[in-house]
Amino acid sequence: MDYIQLVKTREEKYLSRKAKRSTESLGRKHLLNPDPNRTEFERDTTRILHSLPFRRLRNKAQVFYAPKNDHLCTRMEHALHVASISSTICNHLRLNVDLAEAIALAHDLGHPPFGHIGEQILRNLHKKNRLPPFKHEAQSLRVIDRFKTKGEALNLTYEVRDGVVCHCGEKFLQKLRPDRKKDITEVEVNAARRQRPATLEACVVRFADVISYVGRDYEDAIQAKIIDTPLPFEITQVLGDTNSRIIGTAIRDIIQNSRRVDAIRMSQEVFSAMNALLEFNIENIYNNSRIRGQYNRIEQMLSDLFYFFLEVVQETGRGKRKKRYYHGTAIDVFYEFLMDMQYADGEPDAQIVSDFIAGMTDTFATRTYQELFLVSPPA
Repeated sequence: MDYIQLVKTREEKYLSRKAKRSTESLGRKHLLNPDPNRTEFERDTTRILHSLPFRRLRNKAQVFYAPKNDHLCTRMEHALHVASISSTICNHLRLNVDLAEAIALAHDLGHPPFGHIGEQILRNLHKKNRLPPFKHEAQSLRVIDRFKTKGEALNLTYEVRDGVVCHCGEKFLQKLRPDRKKDITEVEVNAARRQRPATLEACVVRFADVISYVGRDYEDAIQAKIIDTPLPFEITQVLGDTNSRIIGTAIRDIIQNSRRVDAIRMSQEVFSAMNALLEFNIENIYNNSRIRGQYNRIEQMLSDLFYFFLEVVQETGRGKRKKRYYHGTAIDVFYEFLMDMQYADGEPDAQIVSDFIAGMTDTFATRTYQELFLVSPPA
């Protein structure tokens, strides 16, 4: 019996009827030759892990831009936490762990540098330049479909693409039912924050996204000395007083309340406590003056970079007519990006620059800004 047949037999025996089987995948936008040693969802996980966009997540902030503190959560750690939580829930609900893991690992590939502050700044730049509203879920799908390394895009399965663009970690619901009627082969970037995912596995990832960050953000804020406020008793008595206990409580609650139903859901008690924790974080961490105080500095940096590279795009004919006064490491990286991406003529110049900025890490954005604007030219 070959591996794929073995997987099919195992899934038929083990998985719930509501799970998405690997052998039922609708495939990809661009056909790949079958791999005898991996299912399509396993291939997706491997493609993500080895991709440049995933590698860059280790230098993108989750909440706190703190390059000198190695213990604060990065965007890569967040993706791994979401994958771990999703896998645990899917195992207990007899759902497809491989699918959930691939969605979780890819869900933030399009997140810009500097966390939610960076996303807000890019959203404003999109509005000023008449681009569609910037949403990191939509940008993650652009990365999956458009970002090329050596001429090849990630080209993930339709099921993973759908889960990524519909993950919407900013909207927390008590119950999420998959939209099994939609045609996932037609799902594109405009589905972001407008559609429910098509699989239970993707619904699990949406819950795991929130579960993974609420407790961790609180503990990071304590470690970073942003706050020293203890969590209110009405939260800790339900969820626990540590990130570990919060995650454990939420996972157990979802498992207990999602068996034998075509939905992922929480009890009212745990859902209310999670919402209270989210509100606590918003008030005390995300809107903290020390966090918001970084906004003007980061806005200046990203705006200056955006309009500088927009000028380069327009003045050089998208890198085809190189100018001597545009030089340096950052310019070389940008020209290489333009060559790899192979943008169509109809792509707006501002969208090209937005893709480049969104792909930057915190450290590369800072280093590029210093190179372009802060280093004095030689005499």
